[in-house]
Amino acid sequence: MKIIPYGVSNFKEVIDLNMYYIDKTKYIEILEKKDRYQFFIRPRRFGKSLFISMLQTYYDINEKDNFNKYFGEFYVGKNKTKLANSYIILKLSFANVISNQGKEKLVESFDSIVSIEIAKCLEKYSDIFNGDTLPSEYRVATYALQYLIGKAELKGEKVMLLIDEYDNFANNIMIRDRRLYEDLLHGDGYIKTFYKGIKEGTAQGVISKIFITGVSPIMLDDITSGANIFTITSNDKNLNSMLGLTLGEVETIVEYYKISSIVDKDELMDLLKGYCNGYKFNEDVKETVYNTDMVLYILNNIIQKEGYPKKLIDENVKTDYTRLRNIAENFITREEMMAIIEKGKTDSIEIKDRFNLEGLYNGDDKEVNLKSLLYYMGMLTMDEVDGNAVSLKIPNYSVKALYWDYMNKAYEIEESASYADLKTAMKKMRKDADIEDIMEIYKKVVNRMSTRDLLYFNEASCKSIFITLVHTDGMYLIESEKEANGGYTDVYIKENVLYKKDINFRYILEFKHIKQGELAGNFNELSEEKILNLNKEYINKKQEEAKNQLEKYIKDYNIVYDTVKPLKKIIIITIGRRYVKYIEE
Repeated sequence: MKIIPYGVSNFKEVIDLNMYYIDKTKYIEILEKKDRYQFFIRPRRFGKSLFISMLQTYYDINEKDNFNKYFGEFYVGKNKTKLANSYIILKLSFANVISNQGKEKLVESFDSIVSIEIAKCLEKYSDIFNGDTLPSEYRVATYALQYLIGKAELKGEKVMLLIDEYDNFANNIMIRDRRLYEDLLHGDGYIKTFYKGIKEGTAQGVISKIFITGVSPIMLDDITSGANIFTITSNDKNLNSMLGLTLGEVETIVEYYKISSIVDKDELMDLLKGYCNGYKFNEDVKETVYNTDMVLYILNNIIQKEGYPKKLIDENVKTDYTRLRNIAENFITREEMMAIIEKGKTDSIEIKDRFNLEGLYNGDDKEVNLKSLLYYMGMLTMDEVDGNAVSLKIPNYSVKALYWDYMNKAYEIEESASYADLKTAMKKMRKDADIEDIMEIYKKVVNRMSTRDLLYFNEASCKSIFITLVHTDGMYLIESEKEANGGYTDVYIKENVLYKKDINFRYILEFKHIKQGELAGNFNELSEEKILNLNKEYINKKQEEAKNQLEKYIKDYNIVYDTVKPLKKIIIITIGRRYVKYIEE
């Protein structure tokens, strides 16, 4: 039985140690039909590093005798291309560039990474370079690159350049030290000069193929200033599932490991779909893809521990995506972020395939650039196509959970209730169908919101506050806008697969918000009781609307037979930003 390669990014190691490899080699012939200098973006944890390692092994001239060992059982082993094993490979990763100790240290680490890899390249292909080594005076990134290009040119050899995590250090400094970012990447900046050296290598005919990956197109635009040699292939239709996993690939893994003998297969597939799926990288494709590491984390835990992991969201994924969200937060206002989270989607935009740092701060396309950034980082994905534009949505439950963590801070939940009080209130709700305490906390949060200078407060805000409270407890599975009988429920919560024994009740909730301008009476002069009495008829009308919607939804097959837990119906009406009325149906 093969080992699941969770966290492994070395292709040869995967094969040598008999690990399970999801065959992505068919994309080699597809990539070869595209332009020679390619730039490909995917969110974190999609398998970019392993894919680059696979390309390195396939094209390495030194691996010619090992072709069948590494590729014989895969697609490309039976469909070998003419370019197989025909390049000197220079592989660089900028994941470990030191970015938090100023320019001097950053440049020093950048030089070190490039120089060491070029020195290793010269040594690896010593039979071609007649034992030449990198002289000490060339141990500067641009000089080292020039040295290798010169040696390869003299020998008539072609170099393939592979760059992983090209933007890792830039993502760190563009927020913390914008001046340093511009110093390195604008004009004759140090990093920009290095990429000019790469372009020179292509002009000389030595660097024959380039494949660069990262999570954002920002740095690419800054280092190339518009006109450049790179073709951006990130949104190409036939590369949608080049990284990530298709449903068929997930099902094949589940079958191979006989995971259905450990957990219920249907339940598992639903869980993987909810937590890991949902990404789409071209408007015209129908099939969404799964985040590779998210899937392998859950499956690996099930196999090793014979059950689900205690946390369904991998802490490594959570850390990576939280860092990406933090980057986005520096360009987007709190209100804009909250609007995306509360709506769960955006208006239609034309996703930009390139934009620079300045475009995130200023310019007519700022909003489009910001949403495009969230898309490339995996915080949003394609939803509905509208002509030449597309709306974006939050891809899956794992990413929603990261947004809800943000909302916990934005709503200042801890100012309204301690974590212990919230857990106690949710326990009463889960075990005894007692919602009084959680509604008291909800009222406190709403009241705090009433004192804040917000641009808007609407029904989506009310729903989002409650979802944030439930998420903070972490034991329910939350579904917002669940389709039911031709409509969409506001909030549906049921037992998380990990906590079935701790949850006795599931809930369907309908929210109504009545704006203060729609109500009679002066909120500053009259008591809550008088305001509610003055508007009793209108409030009852809203309550009746919510009741009718709930009665419609609870008849839906997907609600009735979803789980065996008793279903409770709740109507929550927020009156202005101050008062809350809730009804248990």
